[in-house]
Amino acid sequence: MTDAPPIDRGVTDAMLEAAMMWRQRMEAPDWSIEQDAELEAWLQADERHAEAFERTGQVWDYFDQHAASPELIAARRALLGRVQRQARGRWGERPAVPARRMAAAAMLAIALLGAGVLPLVSRGDVYQTGRGERRVVTLRDGSVLSLDALTKVSVHYQKNARRLTLERGQARFDVAHDVSRPFSVTARDRTVVATGTAFNIDVLRPEVRVTLIEGRVLVLRRDPPLIPLIGTPARPAKPVELHAGEALVATRDAPPRLVKADLDEATAWQKGKLMFDREPLGEAVERVNRYSDRRIVVADAQAAAVPISGVFNIGDVNAFLEAVNGFLPVTVTDGPNGVTLRSAEPAG
Repeated sequence: MTDAPPIDRGVTDAMLEAAMMWRQRMEAPDWSIEQDAELEAWLQADERHAEAFERTGQVWDYFDQHAASPELIAARRALLGRVQRQARGRWGERPAVPARRMAAAAMLAIALLGAGVLPLVSRGDVYQTGRGERRVVTLRDGSVLSLDALTKVSVHYQKNARRLTLERGQARFDVAHDVSRPFSVTARDRTVVATGTAFNIDVLRPEVRVTLIEGRVLVLRRDPPLIPLIGTPARPAKPVELHAGEALVATRDAPPRLVKADLDEATAWQKGKLMFDREPLGEAVERVNRYSDRRIVVADAQAAAVPISGVFNIGDVNAFLEAVNGFLPVTVTDGPNGVTLRSAEPAG
C-alpha cells in the first residue's frame, strides 16, 4: 500500500464528506435535473468544493473497480465498525449520524488511508479555434461540440459529471443523454445544466446568450448561496428553466432576460452565415471580427447602438462594410490599422 497525497489548498474533511454524500445521492434512481443544478451550485460556491468532488471521484471509481477485493471489504468493515462505536460513545446506543453519512465517512477514511486510491487528477481536454476557423468535435460520451471561430472550450469528464467551460467565443453543444452524469457548461457567471439536449452559447461583451435548440436546460448563476452539508436546510438555488426556442440573455449588472429565439439566426454560423435582425452594430462587428484579420473598430457608443439587419457570408467583410456605409448613419474609414466606424450624426 502507498500513501495517498496530502489534502492541500484548504480542502477539509467536511468538504470531502459532503462530496462523497453528493455522489451517494447521485446513485439514486430519482436523481433529477433540479438536483443537477443544486450540485452545480454547491460546486461553484467554493473552488475547494470542486476539488473535493474531483478527489472523491477517484475514490468512487476505485470502489467500483475493486469492490469485491478482500482487502477493501475488510477495511470497510473495520472503518464502519469504528464509526459506529464512535457514534455510540458520543450519543448513546442510538447513533445520531445517519447511515449514509457513516458510509460516506468510512469511504472517505479508506480514501485517506491510501491504497493508491487518489492518483493525480487529469486536467481534462481543451479545444480551441483560431480566427476564421470552425471545428466539430465528438466527445468521449458521444456528445458533439461545435466551435465557432476564436472559441475556447475546456472539457473535464468524471464518472458522475461532465463539466465544460466556454472560456471565449461561441459553441453549440449536442449533449448525449445520460441522466446519471449531468452535463454543465459554464460561461462567465452563468452555468447551463442539462442531461441530453442541444443548446448554443454565445459570449459577447458584455453579455452571455444561451439559446435552447431542443430539450430542456436550467441556467444558474456562478455565485449562488453556499449549500451546506447534505441533510441540513439550505436556500435552494433559483435556476432559470429554458424551453426549446427560448434564449436567456445575461449581463453581470442586470437581471437575465428571457426572449423568443430565432433558431435559424442563432445557428446560422454553422452554415457559414451571419444573420442580424436589428442587432446593435457593436455586437455585429464583434461577430464579424471573429472571421477576418481585417479588424473593424466602432469608435463611439452612438455608432455601436445603431441597429443593423441583414444576412452575410462569414468572412465577407467588404459586403458587411458596404451595407454599413450604404444604409446606416455611420461613416466608414479605412486605415493602416483597420476599419473605423463612427456615428455620422451629432451626439445628443
